[in-house]
Amino acid sequence: MLSEKLLASSIVSALLTLTVSAHAIAADNPGAHQHGHAEMQLAFSADRVEILLMSPAANILGFEHRPRTPEQQQMVESVTSWLEETPLVNTPELTCTVKSTSVQYEVEGGHNHNEHGHDHDKHDHDGHDNDDEDRHTDITVTQTLSCPGLDKAPTVTTPLTTRFPRIEDLDIAWAGPGGQGATRLEHGAGSFSPGR
Repeated sequence: MLSEKLLASSIVSALLTLTVSAHAIAADNPGAHQHGHAEMQLAFSADRVEILLMSPAANILGFEHRPRTPEQQQMVESVTSWLEETPLVNTPELTCTVKSTSVQYEVEGGHNHNEHGHDHDKHDHDGHDNDDEDRHTDITVTQTLSCPGLDKAPTVTTPLTTRFPRIEDLDIAWAGPGGQGATRLEHGAGSFSPGR
C-alpha cells in the first residue's frame, strides 16, 4: 500500500513537471497557441489517471472571445458540461469515471472568463469587446479518473479528436509505472497505446 502511494505521488510529480514545462514552453513561444493543435498530458497510476488538456478555445468552442450571443453562451455551457462529465481518456471497455474536474478558459493576459464551469459571464466586460479581437483564448481542463482495468488495457481511447472536429492534431504525453512516452493523434484517430 505504501509503495502504491509512493508510486502515485511520483506520477503526480511527473505530471506537474510536464505541466510546468509545457507552460514555460508556451510562455517562451508566442507560436504555442496554434489553432487546430491541442495537447494532453497523462499520469497513470494503477487504475487512476490524472489529465491536463490545453487547447485554443477556437478548437473547442469555435470562437475565442467571451460569448456574445445566446447561442454562443449555450455552446459554452454545453461544452463545459461535456468536458466536466466525460472522461477525456478511457479503456476500450469504457470503465473510466470522472472523480474530479476543472475547466477554465481565459483570455491571453490573465483575464479569466470561466473557472470550474460556473458563472461563465459574471464579470463586467464593458469596454473589452475590441480587446477580445486581438487576444488568444485557451481552454485548460484537468481531470482525475478512476479506470478499473486500466493496467490491463492494451490501448486507451479519447473522444477529443472526433468530438471537436477543429482539433486537427492532438499531442499526448504520458508518465506511468512503465515509463514515459508521447504520440500524436490526427483528426478522427481515437486510440493509442501508452505501453505501460
